[in-house]
Order: sequence, then structure tokens, then C-alpha cells
Amino acid sequence: MGINVGLAQAQAGKLSRYAATLHDVKNQLNGVKGSLNQGWQAKEMMYINETIDSINREIANLSTKLENIGSDIVATAQQIKREEEAKARAEAEAEARARAEAEAKAKAEAAAKKED
Repeated sequence: MGINVGLAQAQAGKLSRYAATLHDVKNQLNGVKGSLNQGWQAKEMMYINETIDSINREIANLSTKLENIGSDIVATAQQIKREEEAKARAEAEAEARARAEAEAKAKAEAAAKKED
């Protein structure tokens, strides 16, 4: 049984949806940050903003990593599929060669017996 490229693509799709969800979370967090900045004018806001920005950077990095992993999953599955197909072709060709050689050998032996 070979690799299922369709399943790999489905898994990559899930990762892409997770990345989109993270992007939505980042946007919501930016909305919260904006609301806090409008309603709370305190010295602590500088630290809160830095923390939110740090979280947003981490979310963006995670989202990018998920997208990259999804692409890698599909590319790897496709490569494995190509290798499986090449192996199957090579095995079929080797089997055909062996069969042709056996037939040729049998014909040669039959011809040799006729000469005797």
C-alpha cells in the first residue's frame, strides 16, 4: 500500500485552517489592545502593549510554521509517491526482463535439443 497523497493534502489543509485561526486570534488580540489603549491611560500600558506585540509576533511565527509544515507534508508525500511509482516501474521492468530472458533460454534449450 502506497502513500495517500490525498490524505496528506487533507492534513495540510487542516494545518492551514489552524494557521488561519491563529491569524484571527492575532486580529482579535489587536482589537483588545486598541480597546485597552483607548480606555486605559496608565504607565502600565507600555508594558501591556509590549507583551501583546510579543504575543502577536509569536502567533505570526506559529502561523507561518504551520503553513510551512503543511507545504512540506504535501511535497514530501508527492515525492514519496513518485519514488513508489518509480520503484514499481523498475520492478515491473526487471520482471519483464527476467521473463524474456527465461523465454529466450527455454527457446535456446529447445533448439539445442532439436539439434541432438
